[in-house]
Parts: sequence; structure tokens; C-alpha cells
Amino acid sequence: MTGMENRLKLVSRLLRIVALGGAMLSIGQTGEVFGQSRGKVMKQAEKELRQANFATAESLYRQLVDRDQNDKQARLGMSFAQIKQSRLLEAYQNAAQVLSAEPLNPRAHSLLGTALLRSGDFRTSIESLYTAVRLNEREALAIAGLSDVEYFENRTRNAYAGLRRAIQLDPNEPDYYISLARTCSRMEYYDEAADAFQRFLEVSPKTDAERRARIKGLIEFYRYLGTTRIHRTGGREVTTIPFEIVNFRPLISVMINGKGPIRLVIDTGASLSVLSDQTAVRLGIKPVARGGNARAIGGDGTFPIIYGLLDSLVIGETKIEMVPVYIRTVYSSPDVPEAERADGYLGLSILANFAMTIDYKARQLTLDRTPVQNEAVPPSTTDTAQATANTGLPPVQLTVPFAGEVSSTPVAPRILDGSYEVPIRSTSGGLVSTETNLPGVDRPLNFIIDTGASTSVISKAAVKSYQLEKLIMPGVKIRVIGAAGISDDTEALGLNTLTVNGLRKTRSRALILDLGSVNETSGFEQHGVLGGDYLSHFRVVFDMRRYQFKLTPQSAAITIAAEQPEQGGK
Repeated sequence: MTGMENRLKLVSRLLRIVALGGAMLSIGQTGEVFGQSRGKVMKQAEKELRQANFATAESLYRQLVDRDQNDKQARLGMSFAQIKQSRLLEAYQNAAQVLSAEPLNPRAHSLLGTALLRSGDFRTSIESLYTAVRLNEREALAIAGLSDVEYFENRTRNAYAGLRRAIQLDPNEPDYYISLARTCSRMEYYDEAADAFQRFLEVSPKTDAERRARIKGLIEFYRYLGTTRIHRTGGREVTTIPFEIVNFRPLISVMINGKGPIRLVIDTGASLSVLSDQTAVRLGIKPVARGGNARAIGGDGTFPIIYGLLDSLVIGETKIEMVPVYIRTVYSSPDVPEAERADGYLGLSILANFAMTIDYKARQLTLDRTPVQNEAVPPSTTDTAQATANTGLPPVQLTVPFAGEVSSTPVAPRILDGSYEVPIRSTSGGLVSTETNLPGVDRPLNFIIDTGASTSVISKAAVKSYQLEKLIMPGVKIRVIGAAGISDDTEALGLNTLTVNGLRKTRSRALILDLGSVNETSGFEQHGVLGGDYLSHFRVVFDMRRYQFKLTPQSAAITIAAEQPEQGGK
């Protein structure tokens, strides 16, 4: 099959998706030249985009589209403005509208792919992003989107190369600098991360004061770290220690700067480790940088960002030196005795240095830092073609686990040594996400894997999008303790099943929470959180060095899903 036939096949598939989803809008048969008047409107809309006045830019583009339904450039401008406002369905529809009239429009493919990627539909998005780059190797938005996929799937060097190429092509797009800074941070290029954030401040408008304050705090923190090598590990290569379980959350005792014991929750839902402000005072740990407020779940939804740096953290017979942490209030339920309260959270920034096993049945944590030898680049979780030359991306074959059409039919789990390997992706904010099936929903949803959460969560947006209101448990109101405080009267969904890669837990529930703060930094939409009420039925192996997540069932509540769509709710 020729390259052109491949592209037409991809376009044909995309247009079938558009038609099935009812996304087609009517398009005019004739256009009208508006001359200078149209030119002025376009110029003003582009100016509003640069100043981050996205709603105003959208309104201007819409005026042009209302005057001429066949104005493709204005419709694509409107799609881009809608992406900037996270109105992804509308952005998708407008890009699809242009593709229906001009199937080989690279900008339309780029926008459609970006909208799909940010909504969490990896399979279809990558096809469109690759098509955009094949049609125009200088399509910066598509190159940045593909680079984000590389980041999400832990091929960080590929992401770094691609983002530098996108910035070379379009040096005035602020979002590319944010993505590059996060990529540099993961690679521990802290000075370069600070430079990328500084460049973001220079090219972005000064309207979003809160976001700019957060980024200034990050710059200060990264400048403080400089070339410091953080998370230096020593001691025994393999250590095993006991943990206790409080409300489905595993807690361990550690030593910090030679003092303790300090009680920390093992928390894969925290990218950076956390130390309570009271414990920091007790241990004499002072802030090294601060800036702005973070948005989070619970209370008033925000907390001040304060960074600290621990000299040492000892877990069993393993020692980690130079450990960055957040310092903030750690909330506890008044019902929890003082002796059972946590002093903080052990986050992924530390845990990613080990192959970690959480054995809920034996109540043991094992950390293994045996060097990884000759590990291949992590495979893609998305079925697509090989990257082509001249895109700014190294040629990487993207293959395997999440291959195939989106379906409610559970994927047969991959069994390794009695364990079930589950495909995962990383979010922009450094958390780990996997696809999860809910009854009655005809596509897998993205759930963050969070050992620090007592209960699984479904987003309010997902409840609305997938019409799950009928599954809300009547009369159930639950108190939620989050990073930003305590919220009362939270509703929950009752679920017959909760399924991850074919591993099905019966009689589940999910708290209904606003995950807007999570999705601000996730890079692609997260529909929920997979908490301890699900994970505690397994022995969990988490190895971010190999990019592996494995589950071994330890409970009769877990069954292997039959290959048929799930039905029903409560």
C-alpha cells in the first residue's frame, strides 16, 4: 500500500468516526471573499490568541464562520481557541468539519489529533497527528502532540527531541515551553527546565497571575537544585519492611535527617513527596523555595506551594539522599487517633527509583534498587505507524498493549509469572494512569493509580458525559479528606464491577469529585482515581524504571473478566 493510500485510509477512518458521533456540521457550498474586512478580523483574532484572550478570539473567528461556513481558516482558528479553553468536543467538531471538505488538510488533522489526545483517546489521536506531520513536516502542533505521547509513555528522550523541534518551528507558543520544562525535570536537567519556564514567562501574556506565580516558584526551586543529583540511593539493594493499613492506605515508618520514626503514606498519587508543616518544624526543615498556590481536592481547593529538601530519608535498610518535598498542611479526619495520623506522603519521585512491591495481604513493602540492565525503550501503548524522518522525532516503532479498536470488551490480561501486567501511561504532572472499564460505558476511561487514596473516584465530568447519574447511591454522603482540606456530603456511584485490563472487582463504588485541578496538569483527561479499595485486593508491583505495573490477585472479590461487554450498574 502506498503512502498516499495509507493517508487516505486514515482519513476515511477518521471521517467514519466523525459521522458515527454526529459531529458533522453543515458546510456552505460557496464562499465569499470579504477582502480587507475579513483580513482585519483574522488579524485581530490572532492578536487575541497571542494575548491569551481565547474566548474573544473564538468569538471573532465565529463571526467569520457565521458569514461564510466555508471559511476553513477561521474554523480552524476557532478550533484552536477552543482547545486552549479545554472545550475539546467543539474543537474536534470544527476540525472534523474542515476535514470533511479537505481530507488532507494538515492543520485540521493536527487540531483534531490534539483534541482527541487531550480527551484521552490515544488510539485515534496519534493517527491524526502522524498524518498531519506526514502532510507537513513543519506542523509544530502535531510534533508537540506526538512528543507529549512520547512523554506520557516514558520515552523521555524522544519527547525532549520532539519538543525542541516544535519550539524551533514555533518559538512563540507558550505551551511547548511548559512541556519541555516538565520533560527536562524528569531527566533532571534542572537548569534547562528553569530556562524553559523562564522562556514561557517571556512569551506568555501576563494575565494568569496564579499560574505565573507557580512557575516562578518552580524556577526558584530548579535554580536552587541546579546540577544537584537528587534521590541518591544507598544501603541494601533490596529491603523489606512492614506497613500498617489505615482506611485502605499503607503507612510505613521512616527516618528523616536521622530523626524519627516518621509515618508516611505510600502514595503513588503524589508526584513529589509531602511532609506536613508541623513535622517540618519539628525536624528543623526550612523552605528552600515557594511560589503561588496549587489546586487540589478538598476544602477551598488550594494550598500554598512550599518546597523543602531533605538531607536523607531511610526506609528499612535503604537510604535516599537529597530528597525534594512539598511542605504543607496534611489533613486528617478528627476520628483518626493521633497515633495513627500520617506525617506526610512518600511520592513517586522517590518510589520511581525502585522496583516496589506492596503486598497488601502480608502487609510488607519491598524496595529493590538492583541496577536495570539492557532494558529496551518502553513500548507504546497505542497501535500506530512508525515515525517518519524529518519530523524532529527519532524513528520509534510504536506498538502493542492498547492496540485495536476502542471497545467495552475487556482486553485479555497479559500473565507474567502468575502476575497480570497492566499497561500504564504517565501524565504531564508525573502521575501514572491506566485504562479502566466501568459498567455501561462503551470505552475505557483513564484512572490515576493512587495507593494513597482510600477510595476510588469518578470525575463529575465523566458522570455527566457518560450519563452515569442513574448509578448514584441514594442517601449516601461521604466525607472526603484531600490535599486542600476536608469536604463533606460527597456523593458516590454504586458499581457492579470495576475492571482494569480484565481484572474485575465486584461490588465497587466510586466517589464523585471534581477532578478539574488534576486535569489542569495531566496533559490528557483523567476520568477517575483507582484507590486502595481496589488495589488492596492485590500484590502490587510498581517498577517505573522498566515502566511496569503488575497485579497479583489476593482476594475472592477479584475475577478475570469474560470477553463480553459489561452491563448494569448498582
